[in-house]
Amino acid sequence: MTYSLIPVPIHLVLIVLYMIARNRNDLKKTAIIQPSITFLAIVIAGLSYLSPYVNPAYTTWILVGLVLCFIGDIFNIDMTNDKILFAAMVIFFIAYVEYAVAFTRFGGFHTQDWLIGALMLVVYILLIRLYWKGLGNFRIPVMIFVLVISFMVTRAISTLFSSQFSALSAWLVAFGGPLLFMGDVEYGLHRFHKPLKFHLGPLYYAGGQLLVALSCAYLLFR
Repeated sequence: MTYSLIPVPIHLVLIVLYMIARNRNDLKKTAIIQPSITFLAIVIAGLSYLSPYVNPAYTTWILVGLVLCFIGDIFNIDMTNDKILFAAMVIFFIAYVEYAVAFTRFGGFHTQDWLIGALMLVVYILLIRLYWKGLGNFRIPVMIFVLVISFMVTRAISTLFSSQFSALSAWLVAFGGPLLFMGDVEYGLHRFHKPLKFHLGPLYYAGGQLLVALSCAYLLFR
């Protein structure tokens, strides 16, 4: 039995509640739901230690990233507050670097990475150009942050070409990493370009964390 799947239905319900709370700008509920979702992702990753397909070292690396994200989620409730936003960016910066290192340590580098990297570089340039006029004092922090999360996406997709990741685990990571990226892209559009009427970012972010957490239980699945 894959114990990591047990909390997944609760996690999915919380994602829906999280998206509703964010779209209603209900910060009181968001302050409870947002960290709870990441805490549950930590539980899901932790349960992978009971899986016959686990690599304990990989799970530990992912858990460190999730814990950092959990701390960032506590800060990142009122995203209109510049001081809170900067603190959250610093924590998530470290978390996404940690994810990138984890995917690389266990997945390695591959020839296809050059193409993936080139595509993400184009995406990076387009995003910075889109955000540029609205960045203000956040120009350098955002440029660095977007570069780091873009690199994390390249490392996530790279797992598809690694023999150290099972196909299932690699696909979970390859979808999870870009979902995290899309969540931050949407927030960037809302914060630095033009306010959006409806947010899908909570779905992207929480869904991405869920997929990355689930990848721990299937790393050696064949």
